[in-house]
Amino acid sequence: MRFRLLGPLEVVGPGGPALITAERQRIVLAVLLLEPNRIVPMDRLVDAVWGASPPPTARAQIQICVSMVRASMAKVGLPDVIQTRSPGYLAEVGDDELDLHAFERAASAGRAAEEAGRFDEAASAFETALGLWRGSSCFGGGITSTALQAPAARLDEQRLAVVEQWVDARLALGLHQRLVARLIDLVMQNPLRERLRAQLMVALSRSGRKAEALEVYRRGRRELIDELGIEPGEELRRLQESILSGRLDGAQPVSTPPASPSVPATPAAPEAAPAPAPAASFAGPPAVPRLLPGTIADFTGRDDLLARLEAALEEATETPYALRIVSITGRGGVGKSTLAVHLGHSLANRYPDGQMFAKLRGPSAQPILPTRILERFLRSLGVRGSAMPSSIEERAELFRNLVADRRMLIVLDDAIDEEQVRWLLPGSSNCPVLITSRSRLAGLEGTSSVQVDVFSTEQALQLLSRILGTERIHSELSSALHLIKLCGNLALALRIVAARLAARPHWPLSKMVARLRDERQRLDELTHGGVGVRAGLAMAYQGLPADAQRLFRRLSMLEAAEFSSWVAAPLLDVAAAEAEDTLEFLVDAQLVDVEVVRGSRPRYRLHDLVRVYSQECLAQYESTAERSAVLGRVLSTWLFLVEEAHRRAYGGDHTLIHGNAPRLALDRSVIDRELGDPLGWFEGERTCLITAVRQAAAAGLDELCWDLALTLVTLFEMYGYFDDWRTTHEIALAATQRNDNRRGQAAMLYSLGTLHMFQYRLDEARGRLGLAGELFRQVGDVHGEALALRNLAFVDRVQGRLDEAMAGYEKALAMLSEVNDPTAEAHVLSNIAQIHLDRGLVAEGKRTMTAGLAAVERSGNRRVRAQILCRLGEAHLQIDEVAEAERVFARALETVRSVGDPVGECYALRGLAVVRSRRGSHGAAYEMLEQAMVIASRAHEHLAIGRIQLSLGEVAADRGSHERAKEHLASALDIFGRMRATKWQNQTLRLLSDVRAASDGVAPDNAAAAYARASPG
Repeated sequence: MRFRLLGPLEVVGPGGPALITAERQRIVLAVLLLEPNRIVPMDRLVDAVWGASPPPTARAQIQICVSMVRASMAKVGLPDVIQTRSPGYLAEVGDDELDLHAFERAASAGRAAEEAGRFDEAASAFETALGLWRGSSCFGGGITSTALQAPAARLDEQRLAVVEQWVDARLALGLHQRLVARLIDLVMQNPLRERLRAQLMVALSRSGRKAEALEVYRRGRRELIDELGIEPGEELRRLQESILSGRLDGAQPVSTPPASPSVPATPAAPEAAPAPAPAASFAGPPAVPRLLPGTIADFTGRDDLLARLEAALEEATETPYALRIVSITGRGGVGKSTLAVHLGHSLANRYPDGQMFAKLRGPSAQPILPTRILERFLRSLGVRGSAMPSSIEERAELFRNLVADRRMLIVLDDAIDEEQVRWLLPGSSNCPVLITSRSRLAGLEGTSSVQVDVFSTEQALQLLSRILGTERIHSELSSALHLIKLCGNLALALRIVAARLAARPHWPLSKMVARLRDERQRLDELTHGGVGVRAGLAMAYQGLPADAQRLFRRLSMLEAAEFSSWVAAPLLDVAAAEAEDTLEFLVDAQLVDVEVVRGSRPRYRLHDLVRVYSQECLAQYESTAERSAVLGRVLSTWLFLVEEAHRRAYGGDHTLIHGNAPRLALDRSVIDRELGDPLGWFEGERTCLITAVRQAAAAGLDELCWDLALTLVTLFEMYGYFDDWRTTHEIALAATQRNDNRRGQAAMLYSLGTLHMFQYRLDEARGRLGLAGELFRQVGDVHGEALALRNLAFVDRVQGRLDEAMAGYEKALAMLSEVNDPTAEAHVLSNIAQIHLDRGLVAEGKRTMTAGLAAVERSGNRRVRAQILCRLGEAHLQIDEVAEAERVFARALETVRSVGDPVGECYALRGLAVVRSRRGSHGAAYEMLEQAMVIASRAHEHLAIGRIQLSLGEVAADRGSHERAKEHLASALDIFGRMRATKWQNQTLRLLSDVRAASDGVAPDNAAAAYARASPG
């Protein structure tokens, strides 16, 4: 095991144990390992470390903790375990690498063996599970986080439960004498745990030590009364009675329900039968109807739901006579009816007067009238045909009268709406009602609702194993998992697949996988014995009104896995409010899933099999022309929203080139709701936006495609989504080339060149930007040509060709003034100012930057304003105006944090760190630079990483840590060399030379002096 939670927290790599001793680091690692391969949000990590009172720098400190943990694990050969995944981190852990996973697998195997009566095998599996524990408390090592106390207690509880199961297995093998000593220790350690005490009593009694067994009971009773003020539970009391009466002997079985000790329960005496209703209404003695259909033999995977439903049915209401109604809701095929019937049978003894059952929908999906169902109910209760009332009101009254004094369970299956159900309800609480429905029956007052979802993968595997056999599933586990995915974890689909495979034992599972892969045939394959997934979906679809059917069909046109509610408006071509009401109708009908995360907008999605059926309906009812028009409306709305989000985030369309594709606006209220946080909206919709670019290209909408892709660039640049940038633009470039769209090609080449520039693949950037500039010139696009020239000049500046860079910037500046793009002008002026600084012309540089600030104030672009402020801060540092530099960098930091610009944040932090170092606060400077390093690494901003390493080297040199300084400077030199960033490469070489000389005692010089001589970029 590489990762160990069952005891003191440990990480062991190929190179040995990782040294992770700091408490905060251990807390962060423990939280991540408790949820392996799942994203843990930053806020939860902050809460785990500090609780309700985190410091203002909490998030930055968590980033540093993660960085330190990564470094410790990398040293022992585990470099890529912790991954950054918005909005937090993820620990990537293999199935066989975490002791908690191994413990759960072994315990599960033990329980399965015990249920099958293989007690020797069960005991061995439980011993394997318990052998993974290295102590009784999780995490250990001085971790005091209150947030980890609950999971630690939960794991300790699981360990004790396995201990009890191990004892049960050993008792079943007749090893009671060998268990006594161990059980005495366990009871002493857990004096209030009644099951362990019961097991000790059984072991002692079977060993011929009945007096000691009874003394164990008496001591336990005293401790329970003294500590908790309660008597022992029913199980212990019955066990005491069995020992006293001599009914407990060595031949007695020990298997019990999971929550009970190994003692047989004595069934309670049945309740007295209720008095019959008036004899005139009956054909004979009072009838006890048993209308529930038979349950299935291989029912599995719903233990938690059964417990919740049972508790809800038995829960006392605030009003003693109020009805107890529990509804089971979920999509068709999820197993609602199976669950209700199974629960009804399991509770039969609690309702001695019978169980009513009725399906409320016929084979053709039409509702069955309540009057017909009431007639069936009344006949089952013994009402003569001649005594049957004619009106529905009278039938309902008679039904309520006949069941008023009875304890019955009423199961109403597949209800359509509340009105259909109301006639069938009893009048008192002694007859609880269990309803299944695809709709949420919110109109039934006082109803408890339990949502049934698809099976988890583990539950699905259990079901397949029960039907097909564990050996067959395990021998083709990969194919079994693929089958589960293709069935969308839907219970009905899994049962159909399992039934077909059971009828064909010679088929490998992989053959069924191959048959299901084709979406066009999938629903045909998911049919067996007259039962099919398509039939259930068709029933739900046919019950929809026309506008809901239309929306259901068209939702499958969206290739994104999930979507926002606004898409309903362009899909239906109606007002947003009306369209969103129709979408919610589909949610209520369980045809569309919705997920609500606190602080975010709801996200909607189609289940995989529902999407397949939706596509069938789309092909059947919508023409190609209709589908093209609908998709065009949706993509035009995407383009409108993306542009509007960009304007709200950046104050306008500056530095962007747009095409002539149509834009389709939404209602103002919807726009304001969606784009209240434009950058957050960009981030949340990123996957959908990439899919929209792909769909636009496939539909031949090349003008819309390139415009949408280019408008997304600022998002990709800010958060370092360079793969998304490249993917969308290569798709759009191919689309524009197919349609000979030369302006679109120029825009995509310009943007791809800019991407290469950001990644410091400068030769590739020069080629793309040069070709883009030529194409812009050919089509007469002055704005595009100026932007391409601006970025070509940046490449020249980075590579040290300052004269060429200055000429390019001046030419671009003149063209940008002509097209009125103040943001791009500010960019150019900022870079011209940097050239002045590189040449030592500080006063000229500051004047030019002031002009750049004036330009950016006209545009309102706060992000570019922060960039210029950072350069102005560098100018102040160059002439040793430290106080002025601090003020400017602080303004820049405030700005970038307000707009959510991580790249700008790492540059502003770096500037403030240099200020701290100049003032002698080297420790604070070093810590701030480490924070900046975390942010730059997460954003994949390699130039920033190099410059931060350079600054770390400067600070280390000022502190006299020459070896540390050499390490940082060598890292910076490697980065600048790979980028061919000659200016920073030369600056690093000069400082490295000074540090080496100082470490050799040759020419005492300090990094501050070297920094003053060199030109800060």
